Amino acid sequence: MPVSGGDGEMRPDIHRTDCAEPQAGVVERLSKLPPFRPACLHLLAVSTETGSAMDDFANIFLGDPAMAADLLLVANSMEFGSRCRIETIRHALSYLGLERVRSLASTIALRMEVGQTPHESVRPLWLHSIASAVIAEQLGALHGVQGVYTAALVHDLGRLGLLSVEHERYALVLGTVFEDIYEANRMEEILFGMDHCKTGAFLGEKWGFPIGLQASMFAHHANEQMSLPRRIVQAACEIAASLGFPEVQRRDQDASDELCKKAGLSPDAVCDQIAKRMATLEGGAPAMAPRALHGEKVFT
Repeated sequence: MPVSGGDGEMRPDIHRTDCAEPQAGVVERLSKLPPFRPACLHLLAVSTETGSAMDDFANIFLGDPAMAADLLLVANSMEFGSRCRIETIRHALSYLGLERVRSLASTIALRMEVGQTPHESVRPLWLHSIASAVIAEQLGALHGVQGVYTAALVHDLGRLGLLSVEHERYALVLGTVFEDIYEANRMEEILFGMDHCKTGAFLGEKWGFPIGLQASMFAHHANEQMSLPRRIVQAACEIAASLGFPEVQRRDQDASDELCKKAGLSPDAVCDQIAKRMATLEGGAPAMAPRALHGEKVFT
């Protein structure tokens, strides 16, 4: 049974007996992965509603100069258009706001994780994560829900974990065309004893992610009733794939604008924002044409 986290979210039960038993070797290798950026985890644990939140954020960045430097680079990028140069973390916090800083810090931390997985298959996972996060942020604004950017950003962390420990074997999964997501997940269970959802929840629990983020990792393909933030993450994942940023290749995934429009978003505006965010994170002007990965059905 799921366990309540005390904030309305349910901790995913990654030890369910109705799932395939994890292969001991996979779990052992996952357990040896370096922890997620501690400064990022500390930021995720700070409530922005407290009077000390600004000081708490600033002190966390003081303890991680590399992340602080990266945040200042992002804060001074063309995407955020500050009229004067942002020189300090406190200036960045006041200019961008605590929630946006937390989202950007999570993105920087994930970029560091991606950089430690030098495999060509990691690029589509990175694009899917950024696209999902940008879409979730816009859906969250429409529905008055905060914090969904980071939840969507890390929802597929299990795929990154499997690629990190299984390399070519998981790259083969990512390169296979499946009928639907359920066939893809079943293949993961057969090969590794656990699919990427359960892998993500395992890593999220091991690394100390908040329960809400663990739930997004575990249940983003579930059909069961979910909270609004989890539904937003699931929708963002599906819309990202439909706009040309799939996490895995599927025959049932149409490349169209319909899901995006149905959710109340402009496909062109969404893709433009994804391109801007990638340019901010990777340097330079938006080089990826907003519609370059979208517009045609790839699989027949």
